[in-house]
Amino acid sequence: WELVVAKYFDLKRYHWKRNTKRFSYINLDGKEATYCPDFWIDEFSSFLEVKGYKTDLDECKWKQFNEPLIIWNYSKLLEMKLIDKSGNPTI
Repeated sequence: WELVVAKYFDLKRYHWKRNTKRFSYINLDGKEATYCPDFWIDEFSSFLEVKGYKTDLDECKWKQFNEPLIIWNYSKLLEMKLIDKSGNPTI
């Protein structure tokens, strides 16, 4: 789905980049770990995470993330018509 989102950004002519910056957080086991959101989108002034299904670990990471973050999940991608009900790309 990340590829579908990248194609969407290109179609919209958004200024985006694949994020490589890692952020520290404390995981569910109480250990330090790192998190790397999928994209940085200039037009949103935010990181963007493409996520099929949210887990407890995702919630843990996101609660500790101190930067702007947008989550696009299955429902959002379906609403935007980027995927069909089976999760297949539409663009």
